[in-house]
Amino acid sequence: MPAWLDSVGMSCVLKSSNLVSRKDFILLTMIEEKRKTISSGLQPLWDLTSEIVLIVDRDGIVLERNSAAERYLPSGLFASFADIVLEHDLILQAIQQAAEQGHPTRVDSLTTKTKGHLSSLLSVQLSPLVLPEDSSDCFLAVLSYESKELHSLEKVARMNEERVEKLRNQLNFVTRELIEKTLKVAEQKNKLDAIIDGMGDGLVAGDESGRIIQYNKTAQSLLLFPEEDVSGQLFTELNPAIAAAIHLDPKNPAAISKQEVNVSFDRKELRVCASPIFDQEKHHFGFVLILQDRTKQAEVDRMKSELISIVSHELRSPLTSIKGYVDLMMTGDLGDVPESMRSYLSIVSSNAGKLAALIDDMLDLSRIESGKLIMSFGKVDIKYLCDYVYLTIKPQAEQKKQQFSLDVDPNVVVSGDVDRLLQVLTNLVSNAIKYTPNGGSIAITAGSRNGKVYIAVKDTGIGISAADRERLFQKFFRVKNDKTANIGGTGLGLCIAESIIKAHNGKILVESEENQGSVFTIELPAFHQ
Repeated sequence: MPAWLDSVGMSCVLKSSNLVSRKDFILLTMIEEKRKTISSGLQPLWDLTSEIVLIVDRDGIVLERNSAAERYLPSGLFASFADIVLEHDLILQAIQQAAEQGHPTRVDSLTTKTKGHLSSLLSVQLSPLVLPEDSSDCFLAVLSYESKELHSLEKVARMNEERVEKLRNQLNFVTRELIEKTLKVAEQKNKLDAIIDGMGDGLVAGDESGRIIQYNKTAQSLLLFPEEDVSGQLFTELNPAIAAAIHLDPKNPAAISKQEVNVSFDRKELRVCASPIFDQEKHHFGFVLILQDRTKQAEVDRMKSELISIVSHELRSPLTSIKGYVDLMMTGDLGDVPESMRSYLSIVSSNAGKLAALIDDMLDLSRIESGKLIMSFGKVDIKYLCDYVYLTIKPQAEQKKQQFSLDVDPNVVVSGDVDRLLQVLTNLVSNAIKYTPNGGSIAITAGSRNGKVYIAVKDTGIGISAADRERLFQKFFRVKNDKTANIGGTGLGLCIAESIIKAHNGKILVESEENQGSVFTIELPAFHQ
């Protein structure tokens, strides 16, 4: 029995008219009767729970309480929720809702004003109470205190749950995006693999250690790779011949340079284009090889060269006879030649000379392509070379009223074939005269710089465009425009000249702009005893 239900009894309080008015006395009498009814039914349960349990009526008046509530409720016999929480109106609304709906109602985060817990947070659960006697307007209230720390933690927990949910949603979104992008990358890779496998040329890619990372079916066929996957194997071990041709050092694969070489392999003629691979930071991380099967093309070129050689030899003999007899007739040794006939014979002789020069060029090209061009190296005086060409071609410049100058260092010499070097320089000077308008100028200069000997032919001619400069040394190529339409030539001279200079370990450089003239420079190693 609660401490306040002692032996004094409720009747002493009710009969004391000094404490309450008659109206209040009647009200308290009714409450006391209801309390007795409730107490008699719930008394055994009070001591079984440590929670704060109250019995309240519809107005929030406390009719009964358990022992756990003794230390929390205000002193006095009766109390109201108005004495317990600041939000009394919320309690009345909850009681009304529980009465109407017939099921428990909960109110959280109420501010208490009971002793020892001022400004604490309180949760109240209200349930309609049905007892054996008429107690339909009573409600069971179970109270629990929330510390501010707990409330804060719960609030933080809710916020964290919201954040976790957002992160989960974001993770799901990123995952979907990643899956979609992965599928796209896989699709692109499949397309790239299909393109690489569909290439007519072979492709081999290696990493910085010289190991194969990718190759296509054409490369597998050309290089005789085994059927099983060879990715990860050293290219130098799989094909030493190709590796040696492109100077792929197994100890230093990064030293490979951009190059193009022709290689004979397994009765095939391959053109191998090798190039290093660099990342965005210009760091070397591998190499790539493009393999072209030129077996059929090489056979066609060989047959063409043989045909040119045969035809040239067959034409040369009768042409030599024709030119010889024409020259003999023009000398008058075979009798007097009328002046009108002499002009015709002069045309025949000139054209025979041009045809002989063309045949010589074709024969030289055939020898160069077959590797049969024979040269006799010796000490060559560059001043003698330039003087000879200057004196030989000067009449042609005078016919076009061109200024023709010569400036040569008399102390420079090279090692080379004097006849072939004369052929090259003659070709360059003849071109300068042909492509320079009347009244222009041509200059030959020679000397030494940076340990090399140079011979430069400069003109004020029509110049060469950038696109044409890239093809200038291809055989049979000629610049075609309105200014060159009436200028003859075969397109073989510069191709032959470059091959001869390369055989001397030198090179030909070109500087030119349209309508600004040109400078062709031969660079050769200086002569050493």
